[in-house]
Amino acid sequence: MTAMSNMPFLQIENLSKAYPGVQALDSVSFGVQTGHVHALVGENGAGKSTLIGILAGAVHPDSGRLWLRGEPYAPRTPKEALEASVSTIYQVFSLLPDRTVMHNILLGKEPTRSGGVLDLQRMREEASRILGLLGAEHIAPEALVGELRVGEKQIIEIAKALLNESQLLIMDEPTAALNQAEMEALFRNIRLLREQGVTILYVSHRLDEIFELADAVTVLRDGQHISTRSIEEVTRDSLIEDMIGRKLSSVFPERVDRRGEEILRVEGLSVGKMLRDINFSLHRGEVLAVAGLSGSGKTELGKALFGDLPLDRGTILLKGKPLRHRPGAAIRSGLIYLPEDRKTDGLFPDHSVRRNISLSVLPRIASWGIISPAREREVAQEQVENLDIRVTDLEQPAITLSGGNQQKVILARCLAVDPDVFILMEPTQGIDVGVKFEIYQFITEQAAQGKAILLISSELAEILGLAHRVLVMHAGRIVADLETRQTDQEEILRYALGEVTAASDQT
Repeated sequence: MTAMSNMPFLQIENLSKAYPGVQALDSVSFGVQTGHVHALVGENGAGKSTLIGILAGAVHPDSGRLWLRGEPYAPRTPKEALEASVSTIYQVFSLLPDRTVMHNILLGKEPTRSGGVLDLQRMREEASRILGLLGAEHIAPEALVGELRVGEKQIIEIAKALLNESQLLIMDEPTAALNQAEMEALFRNIRLLREQGVTILYVSHRLDEIFELADAVTVLRDGQHISTRSIEEVTRDSLIEDMIGRKLSSVFPERVDRRGEEILRVEGLSVGKMLRDINFSLHRGEVLAVAGLSGSGKTELGKALFGDLPLDRGTILLKGKPLRHRPGAAIRSGLIYLPEDRKTDGLFPDHSVRRNISLSVLPRIASWGIISPAREREVAQEQVENLDIRVTDLEQPAITLSGGNQQKVILARCLAVDPDVFILMEPTQGIDVGVKFEIYQFITEQAAQGKAILLISSELAEILGLAHRVLVMHAGRIVADLETRQTDQEEILRYALGEVTAASDQT
């Protein structure tokens, strides 16, 4: 071992963990420096979750050693990890929704008065003090946690870690469910914690966040340590190459412009204050993106087009004919919708991969109301092969798949319809970079075959890399219609922020 003064805050040495049939970690070694934001990246199955579990005391390694502040660290339970000042914030928060903010922050450390009665005034003051450190004075200590927004709940988790005087904070995909404003607040808090000397292990699929926040980055692949470098030593391409194990000729597939006849026309579409006088057209072979900040109306636009949101007025023409405003009618007419939240709105987790894929075409594979098992398996198997979905069996429950493969199952359900128009809502959100590129390839190939794609995305790099045009929304309106080859992220953001208030005529 090196001298104490030169030792990283966290040192991982030859850490290994195997499950039946899977080597989750294979002799992983790297160090995390004190007061750094250290990013941990890799595809699904790389070993990140297992490593987090070991550091948090929830998983026990088969071999290897951990050192914390130069001392051996071997937590057998999450409680022991907390006692060693190691806190983990998972994607699913460990909060009590029916209790107040101050009760959640001070859980297990509540101050009491004589007789063991809770000292509510001290609890209120302590909770306010911790929230003040995070710039979250707007959150009332007496508020019920279940009534808070997602970003505010995350602040409560961070406040708990601060109260615990955590010196190592592990954050697992912390922005997965946050809007832009909540993300910016989170980033401010992370920088504040770093200034206070807290060491942060930051796990994320979103590479833009890594380059914005991290001091160093470690890549895992197939359970093995691939690289640990300072952020100045890596590029986006080199990081991706480490993650997927192959050379990238380009981040995005080659985009071919074969735009053909108009297939979808939207005229005067309005839904309350969410959508106001929306007009645009979409052509065969076109990838048309929709950009905008949270609350701009872009999410509601996708739902309204599919018939999942009632219209106040407006017309939707598909192949020149009015589209009946119901999801079933949309599917039968050749328009399919990929929902934004696959876990809540897209996937039937306990059902088989076979049934999840075939749901969109059940009438086609049934006779007299009875589903043909053979035809259902044939449809599912064809799409599994088309999208290279990694399954052990078509009967495998969808919940057992990785996030990327779950997303591909929902895409397969869309593709089984053989639609003319795809509405894809955040199609690469929360999936690893390897599957992300497969979905990019899927979008490009579908457009090349004459399908029309409406891509609703929060990732501007994705929009500029895939789309032919981008509609920018602000306050429920389309404020710009731009050719992507003639624009950039800065111009799109100016429109999205409302800095440019007038657009040229909508198409």
